[in-house]
Amino acid sequence: MVRTRFTLPAAGIAVAGLLLAGCGGDSDDPGADASATAPASAANAADTDFARQMIEHHAQAIEMAALVPSDGVSAELTELAGAVEAVQQPEIDQLTAMLERWGEDPSPSSGGGHESHGGGSADGMMSAEDMDALGAATGAEFERMWLEMMIEHHRGAIAMAEAERAEGADAEALALAQAVVDAQEAEIAQMEAMLGGGAGAAGAAAAPAFSHIHGLGAADGLLYVATHEGLYEISAAGEAVPAGPDDHDFMGFTMTGAGEFLASGHPNSRTDLPGDLGLLESADGGASWVSRSLSGEVDFHALDAKGSMVYGWSSGTGELLSSTDRTTWERLGQVPLADLTVHPDDDQTLLITTEEGPRISADGGRTFGPLDGAPVLFLADWPRAAELYGVTPDGAMQYSADGGTTWDERGALGERPQAITVGADGSVYAALEGSIVVSADGGDTFAELYAWA
Repeated sequence: MVRTRFTLPAAGIAVAGLLLAGCGGDSDDPGADASATAPASAANAADTDFARQMIEHHAQAIEMAALVPSDGVSAELTELAGAVEAVQQPEIDQLTAMLERWGEDPSPSSGGGHESHGGGSADGMMSAEDMDALGAATGAEFERMWLEMMIEHHRGAIAMAEAERAEGADAEALALAQAVVDAQEAEIAQMEAMLGGGAGAAGAAAAPAFSHIHGLGAADGLLYVATHEGLYEISAAGEAVPAGPDDHDFMGFTMTGAGEFLASGHPNSRTDLPGDLGLLESADGGASWVSRSLSGEVDFHALDAKGSMVYGWSSGTGELLSSTDRTTWERLGQVPLADLTVHPDDDQTLLITTEEGPRISADGGRTFGPLDGAPVLFLADWPRAAELYGVTPDGAMQYSADGGTTWDERGALGERPQAITVGADGSVYAALEGSIVVSADGGDTFAELYAWA
């Protein structure tokens, strides 16, 4: 079983603001109907904060782009700066129009531009001193500084957009947040390649560096890592190689059998595919993929399957869907969640993680009730009937030996992971920002398996 991840801001996160509110309705009644959840249309505080902050954020990116000289730097940098400006100014206009539609003042949130920020801040904004230093640099030094600063800036924007996706309500704002994540993740990968294997590494990295990890799966001595740049295999010795030629941004990755995978996401280098890949299936360990359904319609950010049942969460609509044949789908209604995992012996029972804590369904995702006494979890995995693993928003591993009735806190990862999975041998894997770690003692202690930072 594999768990997908949804990255949230590394700083300033509150448990109550971790996920979209109101999973399956506001009632704790186990019979509450998820399909009765109203479509997200009215803007909330997260939407307005996102819009104001992103306007300011984009404005600084455009300012940085304008600093790129007409000569003395690579043509690739000049083209990238032009692309940043071409994309982000229309988004500023769109964000301003959204605020006006909501009856809100579109003035910048801080009112002070980047002067109030320091380099290395959680939102990626550069200080006035940073901007002055960039403006004074020339040639190769300017290009290096610009790329490193823009990578940091983009990561801040992605964190802000993921917070909006987790907490926002307005459909247009949520769609724009996803567009920001997709575009800026791709540009980060491009900029890291321009730097020569990673920001600050300048060609030192001999092994693949993963900008984002969306899912993990373990089988037959291999760890499969679904990344923004494709699917990779990592051996027990810590050697990473691509599982196949497709470098898709694999989302919702999950294993269904030996060498059998499901995934979704977006294509990177291939131009013969739509932007949303729908449900993909591989029967040869990721060497090749076929489209099963919903191509061009859905990007699943969470997937899990047991028996003939497949459950997927659509990032574009916030809907939970299910299928018994991987071709036709039942739409179960909008169900805000961060992760989902299916009971290994009962394909009608699934658990989702929400800001109020885990919720459970015994009727194939049609209704959900609370899992009383459980800690608030960000990611979860259900490898065996009586065993549940989870991780809290602050990176504390949690374990239940009785199907979720009682919980025991295990080791601390030190940061919020991007993905977790539990192998058939009980090994617990977690993807962190710069490494993948593994535990042989049920999550009490972790050792590094692979690192790139």
